[in-house]
Amino acid sequence: MNTIEKRATLIRVDKVSIELTKKGLQNRADLISKFVELCEKTLKTSFTDKEKINLKDNGLSFVNDWIKPKFKFPDADENFNLKALGMDLTPITNYWNANAKQWNGLSVELDKGKFFIPNMDKLENVTKHYHYAENERQEKAFKEATEICKNLNRMMEKKFIIDGKQKDLTNAFNFVRYGTQTNINDHSERKFFPTEWLILKL
Repeated sequence: MNTIEKRATLIRVDKVSIELTKKGLQNRADLISKFVELCEKTLKTSFTDKEKINLKDNGLSFVNDWIKPKFKFPDADENFNLKALGMDLTPITNYWNANAKQWNGLSVELDKGKFFIPNMDKLENVTKHYHYAENERQEKAFKEATEICKNLNRMMEKKFIIDGKQKDLTNAFNFVRYGTQTNINDHSERKFFPTEWLILKL
């Protein structure tokens, strides 16, 4: 049998995509916190954690249920009562309509009044950026490329490789590259690394 147990060897971690994904998820959670802050400011109140969760889930329904008992003129319409309280719910309505879908289905928790996503590293949106060997060819190529890179990096440290010729050396190998770990043009140390994305195509 040519296949191996999935996730036997971690070949590639797409750190850039992971950070972007986590940032995007947290931004969605931050939208909830901002909604709560907007509601508290507009309604001139402070909500308990239980009320904040209710507000996240039910939005405008929660706001309406919360404010109606405070109406001073039960027989008058809502607009009249809101004006009597000196409140305008338009900012709340606009924010909810524009952003509620962003956090729909998002699993969040509260910490010191702010929403966050627990165990973010275990979410499928994040874990999909970890790429594991799926067959013996990938296993073997990654192991050999890792060993070659280890030796080349050691030779470079000992100044056995002429500076500026590192990329020329990679032309002699199928699965070796020279650059940064994330393979983007940044200021981190340049070394020899396995060409993970090519190995994963084997």
